[in-house]
Amino acid sequence: MAKHQEAARLLEQEAVATHTYRMKLYSPTMADDAQAGQFLMLQVRDGNDPLLRRPFSFHRIQREEGAVEILYRVVGRGTWLMSQMEPGSTISLVGPLGNGFDLGPSGAGPVFLAAGGIGIAPLKELTARLLADPSRNAGEDIRLFYGARTAAELLDARHLAAPGLRIHWSTDDGTMGFRGTVTQVIEQVVREEGVRPSRLYACGPLAMQYRLGLWALREGVDSQLSLESLMACGFGACLGCALPAANPDYLVSDRYLHVCKDGPIFSAGSIQWDRIRQQQIAPPIFRCI
Repeated sequence: MAKHQEAARLLEQEAVATHTYRMKLYSPTMADDAQAGQFLMLQVRDGNDPLLRRPFSFHRIQREEGAVEILYRVVGRGTWLMSQMEPGSTISLVGPLGNGFDLGPSGAGPVFLAAGGIGIAPLKELTARLLADPSRNAGEDIRLFYGARTAAELLDARHLAAPGLRIHWSTDDGTMGFRGTVTQVIEQVVREEGVRPSRLYACGPLAMQYRLGLWALREGVDSQLSLESLMACGFGACLGCALPAANPDYLVSDRYLHVCKDGPIFSAGSIQWDRIRQQQIAPPIFRCI
């Protein structure tokens, strides 16, 4: 798929949760080619401060308007500078990059989407695509499991609610919805309602993906995980976003996958989760930098 560099115009900037912003950009070339699950690299400003572009998932893709949206959380200097930008500003983008979600066949059974914190970013567009698919059966069970540390970090329901979508909320501190993790809510729903997903889509912290990946493998659920990793270039040149790849021929493999080039969407079975766990990797930076 073609990659483009485009000077986008900032149309809207809106605070949607604590330290979390939605940015709408007029970028017709990007909007025309992008798919749910892909990402772009954004240059915060001209010059070398900050030096590196920042990667962000497509939160919404609005082809008819020639616009794309990203969702980001302020966690450092780069994202703070982004939060100060005013409509009318020009921002350099490179993309679309990486692979996208596969929507899969309709009528196969319930579809689960799991989002942890800022991991909701790519699942908004995916949800819209799933609900708009004309081949999908009316009333098909599509559920979003969405959690964060506390209620203030969650997007308001008005940003997510859509006909045909059921949302399960959770927070670590119990300030909204189930008190616990997204993974715990999914396990509870499967256990108490007897609902088993035909597919699982997920995005969030690597620790959450680790648990969901192992759960999907154990339950035999087809999974597509949007993984996070350190990312400096977005093209596979810096090799900073490597994750250990599963190799069916050997118990231990030194082969690596790169989130930017081979992903960011992976099946649960393509990653050596035990090696990630053993390395005690700190929470990496991807869409939320």
